[in-house]
Amino acid sequence: MENWDELTVTEQVLVRRAITGASLCGSARHITAVLRWAEVPGRRNASPAEELERVPELAAAALRLVADGWLTVHRALSAGFVREDGPAVTGPELEQVVADPATWLTPSGDAAGLPALSLHATAEGRHRREVRAYAPDAPVTIHQLDLTEDEDRIRVCAMEASGWLTGPFGILADLPAALEGEELRAYVAADLAPLVRFVRAGMVEVLHVAEPSAEGVVVPPADLLEAFSDRELSCDDRDDWGVGFTCVLTQSPANALR
Repeated sequence: MENWDELTVTEQVLVRRAITGASLCGSARHITAVLRWAEVPGRRNASPAEELERVPELAAAALRLVADGWLTVHRALSAGFVREDGPAVTGPELEQVVADPATWLTPSGDAAGLPALSLHATAEGRHRREVRAYAPDAPVTIHQLDLTEDEDRIRVCAMEASGWLTGPFGILADLPAALEGEELRAYVAADLAPLVRFVRAGMVEVLHVAEPSAEGVVVPPADLLEAFSDRELSCDDRDDWGVGFTCVLTQSPANALR
């Protein structure tokens, strides 16, 4: 497989992670999230059982990519820091480590005793991916758009794990107390225009978090105006960090190609 488009979504994600020298640990959670964006709408977080089920697919994909010259797997010299110059893992040892669930799963506790393994793209692998990523017909990503100041604030918010649209630390203004009904809806529609552009393009998804540490619920595009017009949902009067509306960059294959 020398053509990027011949790779499965899982293989493409592993190559992208290899380009950044990412750890194998946690890859099961990341790839499950990507596949949810690509195939299954709804909740984005993977359960431990779903991550475990992904391991055989990850192991087979990693072995194929190594065999076809896309990437290499390295053992780090320290469990706490992934070293780029760590020795490569090959042959039977490679087959053994990629078959081990501990290689791919996010540890639930102390990871000090786990092997530190990382992915590294080969020069040829980088070239093959760049041929597709920078082709004239490559999908445009949010980072390539000519953005207004308000749109760029949305982009940054979606990139940050702690970014919020509403609530006590949100980037959007609180709902004016004097506005109600259609006047309020018109105000919210104008305020949401930069966000709606990205949502309709499939680049950003909006989630609502009702309580601190609760899992976000995806807000369908058709419901954005009504949802953001609801003062209780926007949590403008809450002092707690981590409630209200947030947004995330989608991890669809097109948006994450680069």
